[in-house]
Amino acid sequence: MMRSRSFVATPPGATIKEQLIDRGMSQKEFAARMDMSEKHISKLINGEVQLTPETALRLEMVLGVPAISIQRNGKIWMGFSNKKCKRKSGLSEKIL
Repeated sequence: MMRSRSFVATPPGATIKEQLIDRGMSQKEFAARMDMSEKHISKLINGEVQLTPETALRLEMVLGVPAISIQRNGKIWMGFSNKKCKRKSGLSEKIL
């Protein structure tokens, strides 16, 4: 017997937008917390720029959403939750 699993790939921008709405956070405030330009954040939310591993890590640190849950075209960013990756990136001290 074969089972079919249906997965819905949510674009990272939709996830980010939802998180901002839930927190009542403006894109301007979010951009400042992410240490990115408002223009880049807008493009990220609108799917005009690619979500990079570094950005996924920043999202995890700023929003508290595990990078593993931020999806791009059905693929899940993995491996950014561990402390070793954070130390290597140098971001753990810079954000928040």
